[in-house]
Formats: sequence, structure tokens, C-alpha cells
Amino acid sequence: MHEEKFKSKDDIQYIVGTNVRKMCKEKKINLMEFSEEIDISYEYLRHIVSTNGQKSLSFYSMYKIAKTLGVTMDEMCNGIFDDKNKRKIE
Repeated sequence: MHEEKFKSKDDIQYIVGTNVRKMCKEKKINLMEFSEEIDISYEYLRHIVSTNGQKSLSFYSMYKIAKTLGVTMDEMCNGIFDDKNKRKIE
């Protein structure tokens, strides 16, 4: 059986977006206000945290999100190196 060496870009976007969405929900953060605080458009942030993981993040945007949420970038990437976390096609 052939095993993938790397996760797909879509899988990674899904995992990071899911983690950000979960962290915002846990901290009861309004996405509109959060997008203004981190100087990212609401539309862009909404696409990042969507269940489709439609937008990828730049390293700088990830840094701003992590810093503002008070989490590490490792926490935002939690699950990327776990082979069980794959993007769910809905």
C-alpha cells in the first residue's frame, strides 16, 4: 500500500481553519471584530475558518491570528502531523 508522503494543501488549510474556528468559538470572539483587530478582511477570515478551508494563510497572517488569540502557531497547526486528520468532503 502506498502512503502519501505529505498532506495535501487542502487538508492543511482545513486543519488550520478548523483550529482557528474552534479557538475563536471557545473564546467567544466575534469574527467581524476579530478581522478588524488583526487587519484581515472579514471575507478572507470567513473563508479561512469555513468548513471548506477555502483560503490558505500567509505565515504573517497566521502569526497575527495566533498572537491575537494568545496561542502558539503550533497550536494552530495541531493535527497537521497526525495522519488521521484529513479534510472532510461535505
